[in-house]
Amino acid sequence: MNSLTMTAVRSVLQGVSQIFFLSNSWTGLLILIGIGIFDVRMATLVLFGSAVQAFGAWLLDAGEEATQGLMGYNGALVGAVLGYELDSWKAGILLTIIGALSCIPVHRLFQKIFALPGLRNAQLPVSTAPFCTVAGLLFALMMPWVSTGAPSSSEEPLVGTFLGIANEFAEVVLTDGWVTGLFIIVALFIGSWKVGLFGLLGSIVSALFLVILPLPMNVDDVSTGLYGYSAVLVSIALGTIFLNHLSLTTRILLALLGTVLTWLVQALLALTVIPVYTWPFLLSTWIVMLLVAKTRSKPASI
Repeated sequence: MNSLTMTAVRSVLQGVSQIFFLSNSWTGLLILIGIGIFDVRMATLVLFGSAVQAFGAWLLDAGEEATQGLMGYNGALVGAVLGYELDSWKAGILLTIIGALSCIPVHRLFQKIFALPGLRNAQLPVSTAPFCTVAGLLFALMMPWVSTGAPSSSEEPLVGTFLGIANEFAEVVLTDGWVTGLFIIVALFIGSWKVGLFGLLGSIVSALFLVILPLPMNVDDVSTGLYGYSAVLVSIALGTIFLNHLSLTTRILLALLGTVLTWLVQALLALTVIPVYTWPFLLSTWIVMLLVAKTRSKPASI
């Protein structure tokens, strides 16, 4: 395999790993294996989505971003959605091409928005906003053909809590099951032990608190991971990616704040027709980062 092919393969796999903010081809490969254990077709479309977006970005002279996987993860997530919600291979491939390529201009649009004077200082990340935007539009078109199954769950407290923690990692890529979840957890620790630890922090706190707190849900609900996957992402984002200039204690507290915000945002989105996807993670991350930027911009009191 020549160097160009190796670079292309590495870039596509890094596009998968960037779903969890990592640029590591081994992490991407393990995540793909985990997805494949759940559904081979989903894993294929995830890989295809990452490749299509990366190739499109390369054609548009965004080669460096494509090489690092920064122009692949949104396409990968679009592929995951289509693999999960559609039974047709042909429709999945066609819409993955359309969706993955659409993520490129949407990515640039969010970059321009976040570069505006009122937002520039916060250095808000685009992250999965292109995926949520594009997948939301595709979902509206696909509704008559959507076919989804019920996630795994358990009513037993200990088993349900463990399953919930694993499922929270799996649900980030719209999959399900403790085996897939564990594959992703291992993949994150291989990429970065800090990312792995903060991911577990958000996952464990979310699962335990949702079980313990007097909320209108039970262990069976929490065990699906559907209420905590955004907590995994927001904890990683605020704890070890975007706010590293702050102390560890501050980052942990902000990660916990972000986790609570994801529950509130998800509850509000559930009242609308907007597909939830990773919007709770995105909005919570942006809110916390805007608060941090506003706090830092205040003049010190005498």
